[in-house]
Amino acid sequence: MITGTVYNYDRVMSLNYGKPWLLSGDKGRSANTIPHRELAELGFLAKFAREVSSSLNQGEVLDAAAKLLYDYFHYTIAVFSFTEGFGGMSAYSPLDSTGCRNSWFKAVIRFPELKYRDINTYRSLGLAAPLAEFNDDNNEVTIELAENCGLIRLFCDGESAAKAGRAVLTGIGESLAAALRNAREHNRVKELSLRDSLTGLYNRRVLEEILHLEKSKRKQSPTSILIIDVDDFKTINDTFGHPAGDQVLSVIGEILINNTRKENIVARYGGEEFAVLLTNTGLETALQIAERLRMKLADQEFNFSDCRFKLSVSIGVASNDGNSTAPESLMANADQALYQAKRSGKNRVCFHEAHPARIPEKRRRPHIRLGSGCIEGVTTA
Repeated sequence: MITGTVYNYDRVMSLNYGKPWLLSGDKGRSANTIPHRELAELGFLAKFAREVSSSLNQGEVLDAAAKLLYDYFHYTIAVFSFTEGFGGMSAYSPLDSTGCRNSWFKAVIRFPELKYRDINTYRSLGLAAPLAEFNDDNNEVTIELAENCGLIRLFCDGESAAKAGRAVLTGIGESLAAALRNAREHNRVKELSLRDSLTGLYNRRVLEEILHLEKSKRKQSPTSILIIDVDDFKTINDTFGHPAGDQVLSVIGEILINNTRKENIVARYGGEEFAVLLTNTGLETALQIAERLRMKLADQEFNFSDCRFKLSVSIGVASNDGNSTAPESLMANADQALYQAKRSGKNRVCFHEAHPARIPEKRRRPHIRLGSGCIEGVTTA
C-alpha cells in the first residue's frame, strides 16, 4: 500500500526551540506571531513535502528534492547516498561540467564510488545557465533520511549552512524518505504487472506493446523475433514433478538473459515458450543468435532425484528486415517457423523468409548426430 505522511510542524517547532509556543503562545509574545525565520522554514518544509510527494517516479522525486534544496541552501554540490533498495549514489551541482572540478574535488574525494559523469549539472536544477565557480571553503550539511533510507550531504557556504536547523533537517529527512518509499512501492507493483512471477522475465503483454512501439517509429529498423519452445517439456513435469519443471524454466530464463544484449527484450511467451525481441537486427544475425542460444541451452545439465539430463529447444525466427510489418504478422511468422522446427524433428532453428536468406558459410555448422536423429543447424520454413 502506498502511504503518505503529513509533516508535524508543531513537533518541529518544539524540537527546534524547546517550546511549542506556536500553539499556546508565551508571555510577551503574541500567540499569532511567528518570527520570520520560523515562518520561512515552515513554508519551505510545506513546499518540500508537497513537491517531492507529487511524483511516484524516483528520478523525478530526486530531481524535485535537489532543486528545492538548492533554492534553500545554494549548495555547491549535493551528494545523495542511499541504502540498498533505494538506489546507489548520485549528485547534483549548479555548476557546468567544465571548470568545476576544483569545487567538486573536496566532495567527491570523500566518495570514491561517485564519478564525475554521475553528477547532474545545472540543467537538472532547472537553471538557464551554470553558476560561476564557488569558493572551495565549503561547509558540510548532513541530512539523515528517516528509516535508514540514506544520507544527503550538502556542501555550501557558511551563511547557507547556518539555515540547517534541526527542524529543517528532520523535516527534509522524513518527507523525502516517505516519497522514496512510495516511489519504490509503486515501482514494485508496476514491475509485478510487467513481469512473469516465475522467471522474472517480461510477460507477453510487454513484448507485444514494445513491438507496437517499434512499428510506430517513423523510420523502421530491422527487427527480429525468436520464439523458443522447450522440447518434450511435459516429460520433465511427468517424470520429476512440476517444481522441477519450474526450476528448468527459471534456469532457461537466466541463460537467455545472460546470453543476449541488454537492449534486447526477453519474455516468457507462455507455458514453456520464451521470446526474444532483437532490435536493429536483421534475419541473418538473428539466425546466428538463435543457433548460439540453442546450443547454449543444449549444453545445460539438470539434476533431479540423482538423475542428470539435458534438454533441447526448438526456435522459430522471423524478421521484418526494416520493412513495415505489423507486429501480429511478425509474431505469426515466428510461430509458423517454430511449428516447422517442431514438425521437422525438434532441436533446431527454423525461419520464416519473405525473401531468401542464409547464414554466411563461415558461420554454418555441420549436421550433428545425436543418437539416431540428425539435427540441422538451420532449416528454412
